[in-house]
Amino acid sequence: MRLTKRTVFAMFLGCAAFYAGCGDSSTDSTQTEEIPGQTDSTTTPPVIDSIPKTDSIPGTDSLPPSTDSIPAVEFTIPEEAAEITPAVTITPDTGKGLLLDDFEDGDNMSLLGENYWYTYDDADNDGASIILTPLSDEGYPKARRSDNGTKYAWAVYYKLDKGEYKYDPYVGWGVELPDSIDYSRFGGITYWYKGGAHEIHVETSDVKDYDVHLAKVPVARGWQKVAIRFKDLEQGGWGKEVAFDAKNLVKISFQAKGNGKNDSLLIDNVYLQDTSEVAKDTADMKINDPEIPEVKIGDIAISNPLQAKAMKYLDKGINITNWLEEDGTLFKGTFKFDGTDVKLMADNGIKSLRFPIDLDQYATNRDAFVADTTIELKFDDENLFAVLDSFVEWTGKNGMSFVIDYHEYDNSYNQTSAKNASYIKMMANVWKHVAAHYASSTREDIFFELLNEPDMSKGKVTSANWRTAAQEIIKAIRTVDTTHTIIFGDAQWYSIKLLANGAPLEDKNIIYAIHTYEPFVFTHQGADWADTKPIKNLMFPYDKEKWSEYSADFGVNKALPTNYKNAILNYYKIGNKEYILNLILPAKEWAVKNNVPVIINEFGAYRNKSDAQSVLNYMTAMREIGDTLQIPLTHWGYTGGFSLFESTDGVKGTGLIEGMKEAFGL
Repeated sequence: MRLTKRTVFAMFLGCAAFYAGCGDSSTDSTQTEEIPGQTDSTTTPPVIDSIPKTDSIPGTDSLPPSTDSIPAVEFTIPEEAAEITPAVTITPDTGKGLLLDDFEDGDNMSLLGENYWYTYDDADNDGASIILTPLSDEGYPKARRSDNGTKYAWAVYYKLDKGEYKYDPYVGWGVELPDSIDYSRFGGITYWYKGGAHEIHVETSDVKDYDVHLAKVPVARGWQKVAIRFKDLEQGGWGKEVAFDAKNLVKISFQAKGNGKNDSLLIDNVYLQDTSEVAKDTADMKINDPEIPEVKIGDIAISNPLQAKAMKYLDKGINITNWLEEDGTLFKGTFKFDGTDVKLMADNGIKSLRFPIDLDQYATNRDAFVADTTIELKFDDENLFAVLDSFVEWTGKNGMSFVIDYHEYDNSYNQTSAKNASYIKMMANVWKHVAAHYASSTREDIFFELLNEPDMSKGKVTSANWRTAAQEIIKAIRTVDTTHTIIFGDAQWYSIKLLANGAPLEDKNIIYAIHTYEPFVFTHQGADWADTKPIKNLMFPYDKEKWSEYSADFGVNKALPTNYKNAILNYYKIGNKEYILNLILPAKEWAVKNNVPVIINEFGAYRNKSDAQSVLNYMTAMREIGDTLQIPLTHWGYTGGFSLFESTDGVKGTGLIEGMKEAFGL
């Protein structure tokens, strides 16, 4: 009974790190209907047909809670209690399916013969995570005594530490399946578990790049049963898309991810369901006529000269994405995008380039400055201005405006640092340094965008704290540059609501920005970095003839957050141009009231999982909204998932997507 230990290469590429889902998620405010039977409460029926949402089942005595920090002590398995009182009693499934393991023999061999449970970690990718299992006297892994009414359950204890690994650290465990079984007759898998959040991976031989089919399972501090239909599995999204085919099953495995966490997981009674045992879809929605909301637009005139400037320079814009805004990605002399890309944009009618870059990463002693151990901030000017000056030159030659967008994916500006005066001083000094470099430029179409979506990962920084910081940054900029226009967006992902509830900042040379990705369930369907990943088949606008009575046809399951379920249920109300316009209108009304311009410098739809015509329809709607409200638009994405241009490699553009010229009005 020897353990096979496998360390696998996990390909969590940049797409997984890309948080483009940054629009106002205001969908919930207008939705009161809920999908029948799709609630977040969990009970314990004999068969649960989807992933549970809560940890309400008792039985927490043998499992310690997770911790968010790694203690500076040796990581070990907790001692087993001398007496264990069952908190619940579970039973294995018995039917036409196949019980892979109930662990009642106490070892690591499955019930399918010479196939053993193994573990792996991220050491081969320079991670420092640890995974431990109980060991027999001979040093082999074994199951652990259980508190669920059975004798044994499989148990792992892990510490997640990314070490030098760029992405989320991970550990995993699983079992290989014998090739002597016809797996085509199976349609799902069930098991009982208790412990940390994890993924279950249903691995097939036709996936060659580790982008396996999986489902995410939430934390549960008491024993819960989960049933996952194979039809609901999704690939991670970083590799080649492969349709799931149960006949190619080779492994069942589990994985835990997330830096700085200690936790554990017990699993029991792992069972492959026969197709006849798998829960069937039920009709849970109505096919409704579209409900188009009324739109009332008042006076949109803004006499402030900045409005004309915004319309002249910041309309029909584009973002270069998935490059220098990413965590740990600094310019070191190699251009991922260059002057040929800028020329291609300009030749196709693009008028503005928003350039996301994490500026403080070029402050070489940033952390020491924030810690108050040095008084002078130093910079890697050679690389910082090599890249910025190049794009200033290229945009100038091609008649495009240029927005320097301080854009950080490392989330270093957050709820904690937002209250740190030294951190705010660092940000102000970074912008002062950049502004001083361009203060002598006579180009009026260079713009300074203070900080994209403050606290973009969590959205917990308050508007008040961010506005205080913004004023400090503006004050620093104006000590060296009084002419170039500044762009400001509010907290919570450039929230429309927060902007509309606030007052203009003290500086008079500011353009205000908002972001919108509504309806979010459409623009982010299938996005592998977001909770909307399971969503599929949504069209824009809503089409009664293409709708279904089955929410499952659009990817709805119990793991999908309630706000997204309700958004799909109410899509006949929100899947239209007028709904989006009404969400944006308060920002325009605020701008008119205060005689200042407002722009939208992020919007777009994820093309990888949406039909091409729906994306064009959405782009047309957004262009018409911009024209109607006189709000300049900058699209999120040049190439890649959110894109206006085709490409051969997902990076270098080759030409406009067919139909995009007309849709975006280029």
